[in-house]
Amino acid sequence: MRVHEVERVEKVNPRCHNCDVDMKPDILFTHFPKGELPTRGYKCPQCGYELIPLEEAKRVQQEAESLGLFGSANHMTRKITKCGNNLAIYVPKEIERTLGLKQGRKVKLWLENDEICIKPT
Repeated sequence: MRVHEVERVEKVNPRCHNCDVDMKPDILFTHFPKGELPTRGYKCPQCGYELIPLEEAKRVQQEAESLGLFGSANHMTRKITKCGNNLAIYVPKEIERTLGLKQGRKVKLWLENDEICIKPT
């Protein structure tokens, strides 16, 4: 019977880029436009610098995408105007063309949490 020696590989914590001290494993939070996710990473006990390993960052990104935490990628800022006694928002030409919107067409309008949603009928 042959005996194999198993080399013990110790996991070395990264060192802080600011303080040059060993960082401690920690649960960090990665923030997205529509929420946040806990993330395994490291935090410097001295200055608070945080580091997320690349593989963990990829995992969290995939999870955030599957949960819809990135929200819409094509936000536009519009100024609220007034039309008579009502507030109005002008629809950009790009959206008008993409959705085939015309004056008089009906749309559904609703609140979703703190967002105004509009959908052509």
